[in-house]
Amino acid sequence: MKHKKINPNAKLEKSSFVLLTAGILFTAVFAGCQKQGAVNPAKTTVAAATNQQTEFVLTPFGKVPASKVHLVEQGTEIAVVDGNIKKINSTTGAILADYGSATQATNTNAVKKTLTQSLATQSSGNTLGNGYYVDSPLPSGKNIQSFSTSWVVPSAPVAGADTVQFLWNGADNANGGSAFMQPVLCWNNGYGHIWYVQNWGYANGAYFHSNASAAIASGTTVTGVMTQVSAAPGAYKYTIGFTGYPSITYTQTYPDPANEVIECWESYASSYTSFPPDQYVAMKSMNLQYVGSGSTNQPITWIQTNDGARPTPSGKNTVIKNNGTTNSIVDFYFR
Repeated sequence: MKHKKINPNAKLEKSSFVLLTAGILFTAVFAGCQKQGAVNPAKTTVAAATNQQTEFVLTPFGKVPASKVHLVEQGTEIAVVDGNIKKINSTTGAILADYGSATQATNTNAVKKTLTQSLATQSSGNTLGNGYYVDSPLPSGKNIQSFSTSWVVPSAPVAGADTVQFLWNGADNANGGSAFMQPVLCWNNGYGHIWYVQNWGYANGAYFHSNASAAIASGTTVTGVMTQVSAAPGAYKYTIGFTGYPSITYTQTYPDPANEVIECWESYASSYTSFPPDQYVAMKSMNLQYVGSGSTNQPITWIQTNDGARPTPSGKNTVIKNNGTTNSIVDFYFR
């Protein structure tokens, strides 16, 4: 982007969130960093590479080819080795998979645009649009040492429980580079009607994800954290995870540094009545540290997407409550 989970081992590696066929598309898709052609998830297995060429799966990056979505199992990581992006054994360094060049030209701006564009011109007039995406680039020459956000898991959607919801904080490369990462709270994307957390990353046309956690109860506070482990030209290593869920934390090395922070709620639903019944969710307790800034929290000034989103019944979509240095708060409204 310039922008932009029960048995997780078995389901994700085999199906990578495989979706229902195009005949079961939602009648409308809207709200929050939407992507084109969102569809309802299914239990169908992607069994062969030939099928993966045409099978699409729903991810927090939008609907993407299944062949480009890869599980990062516990004990493995994504690294830059000999100029290529590869999956390696974290202990031995053994190469397990090769995903191609880390330096190929990649327009991640297109990925971000896909995340944020409204579907108003492609679907029925009741599409709300999104308007649930905010970002904040860092000062020139700076990149992220760590970025965390806490929020309370919303109530389960009452109507339209088969809708898919993603709620996350993230980081990317604001200059069009190939770096994107996001710890994601998910509802009903391949695991039934539950909330769970899962970590995602993107680099040069490939999409990576951890296993999914077990179900998480509404009212639980979760904290998504991204931390830079090391930095060298062409190799910026980060961990992506949730506090208290170490088994799904994973490590990814990017060819570019992360220098922009993000907050987003995205929903695939036919009506706002399919949103969680809470009035809003507060993305808060943010902690951003630049590389070289020591332990000093840095200011965040959020820029809100303006894509013509129609408001929820309260008249609100996204409310930036505090751009402060230690307590930035962004509220995403459901009602």
